[in-house]
Amino acid sequence: MATDGFPKMTASLSEGETDGLAYRFRLKSDTLVVVFSQVRVPVGKFGLERLFASTTHSLLLVNEPVNEWYRTRAAAIDALIGEAVSAAKAPRLIFYGSSMGAFGAASAAARHPAAELYAFAPDFRIGDPGSQSAAAGLVAQPDEADLGELLAVPRQGEARVIVPLFDPYDAGVGARLAALSLPDQVKLVPLRSSHEVHDHLYSLNIIRKVVATCRRDIADEAAARGLLVCSVEWPAHARFAAARATFDAGAHLDSDALLGLLPETNPGLTLLAAEAAERAGDVGRAAALLAELDEAIASDVVLSGLAKRYLKEVPRRRIRLLKEMGEVTASRRVAGEAAARFPTDEGFAALAAGLD
Repeated sequence: MATDGFPKMTASLSEGETDGLAYRFRLKSDTLVVVFSQVRVPVGKFGLERLFASTTHSLLLVNEPVNEWYRTRAAAIDALIGEAVSAAKAPRLIFYGSSMGAFGAASAAARHPAAELYAFAPDFRIGDPGSQSAAAGLVAQPDEADLGELLAVPRQGEARVIVPLFDPYDAGVGARLAALSLPDQVKLVPLRSSHEVHDHLYSLNIIRKVVATCRRDIADEAAARGLLVCSVEWPAHARFAAARATFDAGAHLDSDALLGLLPETNPGLTLLAAEAAERAGDVGRAAALLAELDEAIASDVVLSGLAKRYLKEVPRRRIRLLKEMGEVTASRRVAGEAAARFPTDEGFAALAAGLD
C-alpha cells in the first residue's frame, strides 16, 4: 500500500514527514510496535525512541510536533501503519504511547481492533477541563469521540490503560472508565504513581522488561514492585478528581476533609490539601502537610522512585511557604536537603546558599 507523501517502506530504516506528521520506521521482525510521541517532542526527535532502540520489534515512531493530540491525523497515521504492516508482514500490531501519545494510540486502536494497546495516562477527552490537552490550549469539540467511546469498540487485541492514581485528573479518568461497560479486552492498570507514570516505571526498571517482548503482564510487573493497587475505590477517586476541579474553579476547600477522601496515602491529595490550606490563609498548616509528604516520600521506595520533576515540586513549595512565613533558615535547610537529593538541579543549591 504505497501512498503519496512518504516512500514505500522496504528498507531497514526510513523516515520522513507526511501531512504534518513525522515518522521513522525500523524493520526487524514481524511484530510491529507503533509508538506515538508525547507532547513537546521537537522536530527531528521521537518520544521513547531510546526505550525501544534495543528491542527486536519492527518499529514505527510518529510525532506531531504541533501538539494537537493527533486529532486530525487519522488518515496519515493509518496510511503509515498500512505501509509498516506490509513491510514487516506483521501479524502482531501494538500501539503504545504516554499522555498525548496515549490518546493517539487509543484512537488508532479504535480503528484497528485487532491491535494491542498500551496507553499510559491518556486524557478522557481532548480539551477536557483539567486535562493535559486543555493545559496545552486545546478545546473540546462536541463531535469528537472520548476515550470511553474509543475503548468501547469491539476488539480482539488487549487494551491496557495505565491509570496513575496520584494525579487527580488521571484518577478521575480511571473512575469514568471503571463506570462504563467496556469490552473484556480492556484492562485498567491502576498504579501508585503520578501523571509521569511512564518515567516512574522506567526508573524502577519495569517498563524495559515489558517492552522487551511486549508479552510480560505489566500489571504483574508493577505488582512485584509494589505499584499496583489491586482494589480501587473508584467512587472515592472520582471525588478526588471532582475536588481538584472544584478547587481549580476557585472554591475554598477544607484541607482535613480533603485528606479523608481516600482510604490510603496519596501524594496528589496531600498536595491539594496543602494548596487548600494555603488558600484559606493557614500557611503553617500547608507547610506542615508538605513536610509530612516529603518525609513519606523519602521513606517509601515506590514514592521515592516517582519522576524527579514531580518530586521536586514538594520541596519547592515548602521553600516558598517557609520564606513567606519568614523562616529563612528553615527554607535554606530544606533547599540544602533538596540539593543533596537532586544534585543536578542548580536551583536548589542556589536557594540553599541564599542566592535567590
